[in-house]
Amino acid sequence: MLRDQGRAPLFEALLTYAEKVKAPLHVPGHKLGRAAPEAWRDTLGPGALALDLTEAPGLDDLHAPDGVIAEAQALAADAFDAERSFFLVGGTTAGLQALILAACAPGDCLAVPRHAHRSILGAMILAGVKPSWVRMLFHEELDIATHLDPTSLESALPSAAAALLVHPTYYGVTGQLAADLQQIRRWGIPALVDEAHGTHFGFHPAMPPTALSLGADGVVQSTHKTGGSLTQSSMCHLGHGHALQEQRVREMLRLVQSTSPSYLLMASLDLARRDLALHGHTMWERALDLARVARQRLAALRGIRIHHADDPTKMLIDVTARGLTGFQAAEWLWSRGVAMESAGLGYVLAVLTPGDSLVTIDHLVEAVAALPDGPGAPPRPSEPPWPEVVLTPREAYLGPKTSLPLAAAVGRVAAELVAPYPPGIPVVAPGEKLTADVVAYLRQAAAAGYHLQGPADPQLHSIQVVRE
Repeated sequence: MLRDQGRAPLFEALLTYAEKVKAPLHVPGHKLGRAAPEAWRDTLGPGALALDLTEAPGLDDLHAPDGVIAEAQALAADAFDAERSFFLVGGTTAGLQALILAACAPGDCLAVPRHAHRSILGAMILAGVKPSWVRMLFHEELDIATHLDPTSLESALPSAAAALLVHPTYYGVTGQLAADLQQIRRWGIPALVDEAHGTHFGFHPAMPPTALSLGADGVVQSTHKTGGSLTQSSMCHLGHGHALQEQRVREMLRLVQSTSPSYLLMASLDLARRDLALHGHTMWERALDLARVARQRLAALRGIRIHHADDPTKMLIDVTARGLTGFQAAEWLWSRGVAMESAGLGYVLAVLTPGDSLVTIDHLVEAVAALPDGPGAPPRPSEPPWPEVVLTPREAYLGPKTSLPLAAAVGRVAAELVAPYPPGIPVVAPGEKLTADVVAYLRQAAAAGYHLQGPADPQLHSIQVVRE
């Protein structure tokens, strides 16, 4: 059934409701913005606040949709070529948690690449799932993972109830998804894909193929990252002929999502889908043109290299020939009003979307051209040490724990996650042994300037371990 992609049924219903209601005797308490803080009213305007509504007549219910939300999700399924699509108000984290909870029972194994986002670890803690870690291959010059080691994936699959893949990585690298999915299919288990950074892939032929088009069973996308919706809004898609139990996915989504979902977030998904369906090719053609211009101009600068990404709108700008770390470069660029997506030891990452312009590119190129020369970047760290799993993440994270100085924690079992962020890939996860190599790597990451997420002590002077 072909649906009219020019519709935005949820957004239209919100407009109708805000125009019709005379006495909104229900929450939220700001009453269509009338009692919102004055600064908020001045900034957002009355129109946006009037759409911040709740489950009211004609507005449907995210957790049991049979009206305009159901229609909006069906339009999304058509636009993204999915069998079913679900709106997420808890970000991609909520969708990945729901898929893992739906695909795995407590005690099951999940085949999961070591470069998976920290939210996957949270899902394993909630589900009581054991990780069967898959090794990654790394870029020969940059400290970023590129694709799975197929031998390691094959070793992880026999014991797994499901497998999780990342497509693309935070840096726009897609790896070998088609081959990985083929490997997983041979074992007859669901393939779940974190496609947080690939919402836009299906809307221009110059982009990599989508996970759904390659046969993934469940896919979660951060629509807010590249699709134009509001931050924290995402979508979960089930592929055609998927191997998941749809009813269980719905149940798990009800479990992990708020019982008071934001209609602003959901309406933004409705409108973002409409724009992508109607104008996606034109929008992303413009972004690709800008990316080509930016690459050419940046590559012509002294001491600057641009590394390849499968997603052309992701630009890894190598600054090591200027004697700078990426952290130093990002801080200096920020002082010039140029805010990068992230930085690593030797690079900064720029993300281009249809929201950019030649003015954006001018600011970026001028600021990068003016980067000062630095004293020299420290050597890049080697591949993170391979984990020695002692307990499940759930046992270690939720059980009794104590805090020790990092140097005194060698030989103990970690009770918390430590992930340099971005991109949020764990160096150590709850339940893994803190070997001397792991502790040395953590010290190196902290000294290099990485922002560390997960530990109770962000400076990592101490770390939480399982109480003995």
